[in-house]
Amino acid sequence: MPPTVVVRRLPRLPDGPGEDPSAIALATKYRDLRLHALRTSPEAFASSYEIESQWGIERTLVRLSNPQAAHFIATLADSDTSGTSNNNYETALRSQQWVGFIALLGPTQSQSESSAKVSAAHDPFAQMQATGLSNNLVRTSGQATTSRPPQSGTLSYHIGAVFVEPGVRRAGVGKALIEAALTEAETQVHEREASAFECTIHVDTYNDAAIRLYQKVGFEVVGEETYAQQTVASGPGESRVIERVAFLMELTRAVVTQR
Repeated sequence: MPPTVVVRRLPRLPDGPGEDPSAIALATKYRDLRLHALRTSPEAFASSYEIESQWGIERTLVRLSNPQAAHFIATLADSDTSGTSNNNYETALRSQQWVGFIALLGPTQSQSESSAKVSAAHDPFAQMQATGLSNNLVRTSGQATTSRPPQSGTLSYHIGAVFVEPGVRRAGVGKALIEAALTEAETQVHEREASAFECTIHVDTYNDAAIRLYQKVGFEVVGEETYAQQTVASGPGESRVIERVAFLMELTRAVVTQR
């Protein structure tokens, strides 16, 4: 039988967690899985293990405290912790085996044309902090763009940092993570009394399985971008830059708000 996998939302860490042992424990577990993902599936990330293994836990703490990011973890779990207190929930979460993750960035609304960019070549978290992702995203940088104007009442999101442990792939884990992110976007649309949301994601053009998965959920290819993966090791004392091509895929979903 396939393993039982449950997708859980990672609690957002408080700003400036300092020496909070619970925050550090969650951040450490997330960082360990992120580094494992970079080693296991380097082709799935624009970043690399060689770069991020040099970063301290502070970067992870900042990422997990970002108020415009919702992080979801796929866990191998024996019981449902959804009804437990926050402290017990975090304790249970730390004790379970993590086998995947996804991050939903947003929401934002239309700002300026110059700040509305998302690129496969850069960390979307860093892009958000520098300029803010906005609803009139330039759909790609370089080869292709789309000119569809922003829609009124539509919130904008971007999915990044997606990984599923190889041993549990083809068991619906990736779809469950994506649906958790999209459900969170829909919830936020209701809370803000908006009318719809759009969500983008970059997928390398060779990754047929991921492209098919996103298409089944409702994403469509809207552009294409050539970019260089951040420096990766090719041997002892050596490094190289890999040029890759990514599709920008987008989903738009109307949401009926109950009044």
